[in-house]
Amino acid sequence: MQPLFLAILLLASVVGGVHWYTHEREVRHPPGVLAAAEPVIVSAPDAQSWRDDHGFRYRPLGRFGGRVVVVARTNYSIGEFAHLAPTDLAIAWGPLSDARAYSQLEFDQRGSPLAGRFVFPQIRSGTELAHRPFAEVQAYLLANLTHVHTIAANREIATRLATIRPGQLVRFSGLLVDVTAPSGDRYTSSTALHDYNCELAWVDELELIQASGQ
Repeated sequence: MQPLFLAILLLASVVGGVHWYTHEREVRHPPGVLAAAEPVIVSAPDAQSWRDDHGFRYRPLGRFGGRVVVVARTNYSIGEFAHLAPTDLAIAWGPLSDARAYSQLEFDQRGSPLAGRFVFPQIRSGTELAHRPFAEVQAYLLANLTHVHTIAANREIATRLATIRPGQLVRFSGLLVDVTAPSGDRYTSSTALHDYNCELAWVDELELIQASGQ
């Protein structure tokens, strides 16, 4: 190999390693529930509809917030919906917010401009969850996990969302929204937890909570 090519490979390796360490490396926690209460969804009667600079029109459906553990995060860049909501978060609370619980699962986030975006939890073989009946595990996940398409209220929050590490404990607040895109397509949030639908949230507050093991 040429020296220049080797130098480029080395630089790419170093940059990739730094990126993984700062943005992808899992946040470790000691055993214990980190977010006991589920996120809260309440009506927002005083919230007004608005339009952003890109032509997306927003209709608020309710206020959404709480303290949760981000068990997976994926960023998207292709398509109209990715332009609207570039970062998806899989969030957990209750007993699933214990590292001993969510570490038994792999959270496979999938998506495309044509097929939508969702999270597919997969149980790791040999774990306690792997020995429980499927219906029981399904109910457990529906009770303590959801998938949120996030729209950042400002650039600082957008950066924070895009670089959240798995295992990060956060406190957030925002609005669930129904959005009409410039193309005329509509994107509508679920307004209830414990179902198979995702939330679409305009996030206007996001705090990364420091915990031991980070």
